[in-house]
Amino acid sequence: MVLEDLQSLRQAKGYSIHMVAELLEISVDSYLELEYSVREASDREMKMLDRIFGE
Repeated sequence: MVLEDLQSLRQAKGYSIHMVAELLEISVDSYLELEYSVREASDREMKMLDRIFGE
């Protein structure tokens, strides 16, 4: 999964920022850091993102 595409993937699925943050069990701010490439995702977050977006 390419984190740079996270916003596009989220929007294509029709998920809100809040929905994805809840699924990842992280704060909205932490999710936005991922979406805007402020930080790298942890292994756990990457696994969850793969499940959510099915890449």
